[in-house]
Amino acid sequence: MSLIGTFWQTLGGILLSSLITMPAWAALSLAEMNSIAKQTTVLIAPSLTQDLLDDLENNRNNPNAAERNQEGLWNPGSGVIIAKDGNRYYVLTVTHNFRQRHLDQGLTYGIRTSDRKVHKVQSLNDGRGCPLNASPSLQEKLVRFGCYSREVEGRVAGVDLAIVSFDSDQTYPVAQIGNTEEVQIGEKIYISGWPDPEKEKNPINQECNGRVARRERRLAWGPMEARIDPQSGPNGYSLFYLDKTRPGMSGGPVFDAEGRVIGIHGRGSGQKKERQKFDGYCSTLRAVVNPPNRLSTSDPTELSSYYSSAQNFNYFLNLLQNRNLNFLFNRNPLPQTIIQSQITSIPQSEEESGFYDDPTDVVENIYQSFSGIETRLRDNSSTGCEWFLGGDCD
Repeated sequence: MSLIGTFWQTLGGILLSSLITMPAWAALSLAEMNSIAKQTTVLIAPSLTQDLLDDLENNRNNPNAAERNQEGLWNPGSGVIIAKDGNRYYVLTVTHNFRQRHLDQGLTYGIRTSDRKVHKVQSLNDGRGCPLNASPSLQEKLVRFGCYSREVEGRVAGVDLAIVSFDSDQTYPVAQIGNTEEVQIGEKIYISGWPDPEKEKNPINQECNGRVARRERRLAWGPMEARIDPQSGPNGYSLFYLDKTRPGMSGGPVFDAEGRVIGIHGRGSGQKKERQKFDGYCSTLRAVVNPPNRLSTSDPTELSSYYSSAQNFNYFLNLLQNRNLNFLFNRNPLPQTIIQSQITSIPQSEEESGFYDDPTDVVENIYQSFSGIETRLRDNSSTGCEWFLGGDCD
């Protein structure tokens, strides 16, 4: 069935709102949660052109980088596979992973899936500019609900959400959707994504990390602290939590305790009062210190100063409905056979806020991997397989 069709009839007329009901499932173990996150979380980045490589080298250790045209710098991000139609997969992420300048330049993007493949995505420019000047369309490979540009106040205009699609004849698990309103304040939630250690300072010598080619996906967790009306939050951010996320995890999924997507992470370490502010391209990240008491406020500025934040998945569903954009989502839990296929031994953590960096989900050299995606794919086309991170081939 086409994704562009009668979504409401397909779902039996169930409203995409707080009335959504989901079957009750037992809470997952940390190992099961990580397996789901591993198989549905993707890494997203534009191809590293020579200009972007030069920018990285020139600004990698420059404390004044923030005063320069930082929009040109390379910024890997995260996302989650949220829908499928035939051989086309749809990834939900944040719009600030797609800088307007890169779209205008026609850069090719790569989407790295759990099997270490990087899927080439070209022609992402939807022609809508920034601020957005037209309605989104599923005919485009990139569906934006907001946009990112240095030319707009706060860098992001609109709701910080986007859907990017890629084509593949491989089979990938599609994350199960959840109901954000069912998550209670104080309940533990889980965030998956790909940290970018270059955006941090070394805690020992307080200098920028410099080139860090190896990346590990992180699963972080912490309690939900607040939920506000998405229309009152900055760029739609309305879920607030204590966590141990890192730069680069923006766009990654937020799961409830049953492994269902209830949000999209987008704002973290740089906004917290307990952590040193960015002073250039990199920052010092310290352990999160809880506020004296759970903040009894709905003020988004105050909440953002203490907590990380995410987009509300229910609000995303309402955005789709209002724009007549229809998807067939997965409303069922992943089969245990799929979950068990990627299980690794992880001790169950009793920490209220913790993290696990998965040594089985690794990009060994992200700069080499994303340099000249178009050229590498063309050069390897005679092998009959897509280009893989690490050089593997089925």
